[in-house]
Amino acid sequence: MRFSPLLLALALPGSSATLSAQQIEDPGPHLVGWRDVQFTDANFGRGEIRGRMFYPALQAGQGTAADPAYGPYPLVGFQHGWLGRPDMYDELCTHLASWGFVVASIGTQTGIFATMQAEALDTRSLLHWVDDESAATGAWLEGMAWDGDWSASGHSMGGGALMYLIGIEPRVRAVVPLQPYAGTGLGGSAQGFQNLAVFTGSVSIVTGELDDLVDEGLEYFQNAPAARRDLYSMVLGMGHLGPTDNPPNNEPLSAAEQHRLHRRILAGTLRAEMRGEENLYVELLGEGIVSEPVQFLSLTSLPPLWAVESRFQAGALAVGMAGMPGDRVLMARSFTAASKSTPYGVLGLDPRDGAIFYSSTMPGSGVRETVLPLQGSWSGRTLYIQGLRLGPGVGALSRTAAVAVP
Repeated sequence: MRFSPLLLALALPGSSATLSAQQIEDPGPHLVGWRDVQFTDANFGRGEIRGRMFYPALQAGQGTAADPAYGPYPLVGFQHGWLGRPDMYDELCTHLASWGFVVASIGTQTGIFATMQAEALDTRSLLHWVDDESAATGAWLEGMAWDGDWSASGHSMGGGALMYLIGIEPRVRAVVPLQPYAGTGLGGSAQGFQNLAVFTGSVSIVTGELDDLVDEGLEYFQNAPAARRDLYSMVLGMGHLGPTDNPPNNEPLSAAEQHRLHRRILAGTLRAEMRGEENLYVELLGEGIVSEPVQFLSLTSLPPLWAVESRFQAGALAVGMAGMPGDRVLMARSFTAASKSTPYGVLGLDPRDGAIFYSSTMPGSGVRETVLPLQGSWSGRTLYIQGLRLGPGVGALSRTAAVAVP
């Protein structure tokens, strides 16, 4: 039995089905405007702050009018690398904005004496300025940034600076460090590691196999014990400059492929974490990534779950989740929704009208995926799917996904 991915829906309010034909790395539905901004920081006394804004717009291009019609939108901070500038990451930030984000790319700390701490402080000032402008009647950003949690990404020094940003800005709840720096330079990483150790948000680290400027990022990945999500992706054949507008073409992986994979991982992660599009994890951890030059790991306490049309088996769902290596992983289905509190979270399905269809142990990657064939008798019904990870003395239920079976 074949079915359309249009009919696959998340159980989370406000989320939508994922179209398999629309790749995460392709431009999103919004036209994108951009504008350089400069202001005197009135919130934290950081002096003159500069940045570059990217946003859904009525027309594409510099200085075009913002389009709040589908907003307000999640706010994302972006932090450049050492000696970098916002214009080195225009394409990546434009891509995020095309998928319905307001992106604030910091334009300070571009000199030789820049530090991670200073970049984080300036980014905090920029994010709060955007928040203020969004709430100001008549401002060009009026109504553009939502009142919810924020996220942030950054490259190299900017990736390491994220560990300082999460220590000073509680609204930042998801970070995606790209080839993040760690060490004694640029202000040092010691306090950043301490901040990361108690961070309870989501962390998704991207590294390059051939990066000779920073290490493989495992230090950060292995030192986020409190994070609800802790994910790691290594892009094979790539060095240090993949997220920039002009990656090198003298590495095994082409410049175009390096940038494409950054667009996929960054946009996919932020859409999943900030917009509730958790099914997109199939493109980062499941069937959608198996042919890509990417290796991934998970040390995740709150498991993401995806349930989408399988691209490899007709008439079946690809269902997967991430957790911790060695976890016991269970996946169940039911035709009846529920909402029952348990020690592991909210049970969102009624087991009396369903069954456990998968039971196994998490491999070293911390990720499991299986295929659930759809039976003809299920046609016209809504199928509820939920996962459970069980570790030594701990456990957590995933969200409950709802699939409308035609």
